[in-house]
Amino acid sequence: MRAIYGDDLFDRLRPDWADGLAAQVDAWVNGAEAVVWVADLDGVTVGFIVTSCDLQTGMGMVDLVAVDRAHQRRGVGRRLVAHALARLREVGVAYVEAYVRDFPGHEPACRLFRSTGFARRAVMPVLLYRTIEQPGDPAPRPPQIRRLAPDDVETCVAFGVEAFRSVYASFEVLYGPELFERIEPDWEASQASYIRTAITDSGDETWVYDLDGRPAGFVVLKMDAHGIADIDLLAVDPDAQGRGIATTLNRFAFDRSQEASMSYVVVATTDDPGHAPARRSYERAGFSPMPIQWNLQIIRL
Repeated sequence: MRAIYGDDLFDRLRPDWADGLAAQVDAWVNGAEAVVWVADLDGVTVGFIVTSCDLQTGMGMVDLVAVDRAHQRRGVGRRLVAHALARLREVGVAYVEAYVRDFPGHEPACRLFRSTGFARRAVMPVLLYRTIEQPGDPAPRPPQIRRLAPDDVETCVAFGVEAFRSVYASFEVLYGPELFERIEPDWEASQASYIRTAITDSGDETWVYDLDGRPAGFVVLKMDAHGIADIDLLAVDPDAQGRGIATTLNRFAFDRSQEASMSYVVVATTDDPGHAPARRSYERAGFSPMPIQWNLQIIRL
């Protein structure tokens, strides 16, 4: 990952990566939500797999699988995955997912999941980024863009849900009704809750595009201590789409990040047809694909 991203971007994206991963493994091993299985060789743990599941939807996840380097290429990983899938099947899980990334360092994991029956999921996450060369003078703020006000919240939630309706329709076609119902059992309620939480998070900045005194679009901007700004959420009222509002909000997010002395702006989307307008908007604002992308695998039990 360091070789592909370069030192500057890698250190901003993955500061203290080893300590962070160690803390995550510790949380899984000592937590109550995940199930961890270990491979034992003569009383010594030589590998482990972390799984979690939602029995209401029948969806499971392989959160992490790792094998001691001295015991790799001996089938330990394959046996761990097979064991975990069998246990998840026993408790009623119908589908199991696993995240890997599309770079050489994760190729052994990709081969492991493919060899145990996993296949590429129909919808893939897509990460985009734009470099900010150096902080500049604050860009003039478009007169239509202002900070979110309390009275804006429910309006933004309502049109935000409608803005994503075509996206979820695209998901249903690609997944098929049965898998879609498991992944998104009540997408309207969950999306409304997500939007409401995101736009009111006191640690982030939410900016709205004001059209005739009411919000017609919004963008949520996260900025961290490592110089990375993240467009966490962007939506435009379907009744106001086609007017360049999304592009204006994207460009504003870039200018605001530059004003705050950020070095990169990133945004996550997906590769389905429903997100095509959003991807075009990001491209027009100068974003390009990240050098490393997520690769989401799934298996039907």
